[in-house]
Amino acid sequence: MKLLQLLLIVGLGLAVAAWLVFVPRRPAPSGPKAVGQAEFLLQGSRGQSVPVTIWYPAATSASNAPLDARTPAPVILYSPGWAGTRTQSSLQVENLASHGFVVVACDDLGKDGSFDVSSDAAMAATTERAGRDVVAQAGRLLEVLRALATGQPALLAGRLDLARVGVLGYSLGGSAGLTAALQDQRIAAVLNLDGGLFGPPATEIGSAAYFLLSSREAFPTDAELASSNPSTRNYALVSAIDIPRNKLRMERPDNYWAQIPKAGHNDLSDSLFTFTRAKLFRTNFERRAMNAAIEAYQVAFFRSILLGESGSLLELVGRNDQTVRWISSTSTPPGAAKARQ
Repeated sequence: MKLLQLLLIVGLGLAVAAWLVFVPRRPAPSGPKAVGQAEFLLQGSRGQSVPVTIWYPAATSASNAPLDARTPAPVILYSPGWAGTRTQSSLQVENLASHGFVVVACDDLGKDGSFDVSSDAAMAATTERAGRDVVAQAGRLLEVLRALATGQPALLAGRLDLARVGVLGYSLGGSAGLTAALQDQRIAAVLNLDGGLFGPPATEIGSAAYFLLSSREAFPTDAELASSNPSTRNYALVSAIDIPRNKLRMERPDNYWAQIPKAGHNDLSDSLFTFTRAKLFRTNFERRAMNAAIEAYQVAFFRSILLGESGSLLELVGRNDQTVRWISSTSTPPGAAKARQ
């Protein structure tokens, strides 16, 4: 009987340990502010409704808590991936709000977010559709910015700094942010979460400060580029084509590039804390290390560009560790030495 009890206790202990180690748990925001969240319908310049979610530094954690931020408060627009929703990176935007930023997020306009690279023809069609979506989504970001400038919503009227605005874009949302910045100089900083360069950003650089945070997929191997499987080969080629484009961007001031080598593309969103069979044995320690790095770079970059507080960013730039690898304009990205660029 005592042996059975011992085995039950040990089994229970192992189950609890496994739950603590492997079952994803959303981390709390790292900033000092409570975070408020609200849903609004903004009115666009043509009378159309634009649904947005706003995360903001709040006086308390209670619902409908008033804004508690410096005046004017720094603003970041969030754009999700292709056909994605405005809550796709909720962890990251909540964290930014806890550090004093007001984040205004809108859905992506795209209806078909399929990334078909199964043949050369499919890849060409996908590239064209992605370019169109980037331009359309950039237009939506600019509509949100115009609505904010007219005093919408009342919660934020007269409280925002719209002279220097940031954009946080996940996947295709990164190119949408860069495209919007090409059209409106108020957008001073764009942070691209593992997004390919489609549409205008494929050839135009612009003047906005830029931070590219890449997954392991950004740097294909020679084997992937030479694969007999067209989907594998073309997906790798999409990434390889962007390598020299992004290295050219790194020659400009206030442009930065870092990679999280253990992260897949989806890990640069809330999916990092989703339990999947493919990542069954990824520990919470690994998830939290990646998330902490992502959030630290975001806060430091936007503080530097939007608020002129560059100290924390300068401390991070070029610092490699087990979680992060920095890429410069002259470095040879891993796995891409012979990429067909």
